[in-house]
Amino acid sequence: MTFLECVNRVLRLNAIIRGDTDTVSTFNDTAHNATLNLAIVAIQDELGDLVSDKLIPYELASGTVTLVSGTRTYTLASDFIRFYGGAFFLDSSSSREVFTYPGGREKLQIEIPNYKTVQGTPNWWYWEPASTKQVGFYQVPNAAATYTYDYEKSVMVTNSTDTIPLHNTEEANQFTLMCSRRFKVLFEDTEKMADIAAVLDVDRTYQKSKSTLIRFIRGENPANKYSDTYR
Repeated sequence: MTFLECVNRVLRLNAIIRGDTDTVSTFNDTAHNATLNLAIVAIQDELGDLVSDKLIPYELASGTVTLVSGTRTYTLASDFIRFYGGAFFLDSSSSREVFTYPGGREKLQIEIPNYKTVQGTPNWWYWEPASTKQVGFYQVPNAAATYTYDYEKSVMVTNSTDTIPLHNTEEANQFTLMCSRRFKVLFEDTEKMADIAAVLDVDRTYQKSKSTLIRFIRGENPANKYSDTYR
């Protein structure tokens, strides 16, 4: 399902459009400009929530950092959201893992004041404050090396032709139903817009759709018992 198809389905579920000839063909459509932009916001916000919950199957990606002797900081992949699983870098030549410094950069500053200049084989990494996602290494690398890392990439949709990051129509339909409930709050209930999460928490249609979507994404049958059986 494309982003545009998802917008049309949200509008159709809320009776904004009805017949086949009434569908939105571009995001510049003037006939439904206000509502289609509201649908765009609802879809992007809903997608952001699913990413936060680590439910989107498209998120996993692998990145590479090429260390240069004497260079302390490095920029991560442009679509980096957060590390996938463990937050570490793998030295591909030795299978050695480099984990985050306990307490981060602030603690490192206190414990090792010359951390920016001490060179050697990196034992730790830490977040470096910057306008992009950057990390620093301690010790500062004294030789070239290649580190790899697994991360969750951005799956946000922007263009009308972007694909909704789900595996099949069943998942996409449940996701769209969730978006349509968010759209409904934005469109009809402006007094509650400030607390949309609270409204959706008690929306049975929304909660049922999210529960169904999670089951589809996980791809396994749910447990049929929740405690030990005693005979």
